[in-house]
Amino acid sequence: MEIVYGLNEMGSINNGEAPINELATFIGILLNIGIRDCYSAYTDMKRRKNDSRTYFLDKMRERLNKRMEQDDEKERKRK
Repeated sequence: MEIVYGLNEMGSINNGEAPINELATFIGILLNIGIRDCYSAYTDMKRRKNDSRTYFLDKMRERLNKRMEQDDEKERKRK
């Protein structure tokens, strides 16, 4: 659901005009996963008490940046 809401907020799908429930259904079909009530999921995200309410997106960002840093290092070693 973090991805669904993130895509919506970024205006990445239909300029952010796609209804959340339709976007969630589409993403669920695309990824072959069951999407529960997206509005309850959003409320659950808002209630998270740990360091981040968007820990999935944060972890995704962290891992992608790490991969790019590793690729940069490999490129530097080739020169």
